[in-house]
Amino acid sequence: MPYIVREQEAKKLEVSTMFGGRNEKAAMSQAVASPVSKNMTGGYLRLYPGYNKELEIPLDEIDVFLEGNLNITFEGKTFTLQKGDVLFLKKGDKAVYSTDEGCFVFFVTYPLLKETVEALKKEQ
Repeated sequence: MPYIVREQEAKKLEVSTMFGGRNEKAAMSQAVASPVSKNMTGGYLRLYPGYNKELEIPLDEIDVFLEGNLNITFEGKTFTLQKGDVLFLKKGDKAVYSTDEGCFVFFVTYPLLKETVEALKKEQ
């Protein structure tokens, strides 16, 4: 049976605590996650103006840019993503993410985001 999340519920964003503690410049929702899906997470991410963080991606991720822009510096090259762009990141990619104006993104991860991040924290 299909699982439907209406826009109002799907876009309920909370301050992100996923990567390295609470970050007031990042808010996200996990509209589809465990237990609905055993393999993938899908939701929305808003990065506010001034966001700047270096991250190593712990899973495969696809991002669809809905608003604003994001600069990604990867292996010394900077790419600017904007509305309509689609980004694929593979597990292990390291990059610096920054935005002056902010951005709003729909994301999908494989495997599950929360469970993957929690498992990595336990390993440290």
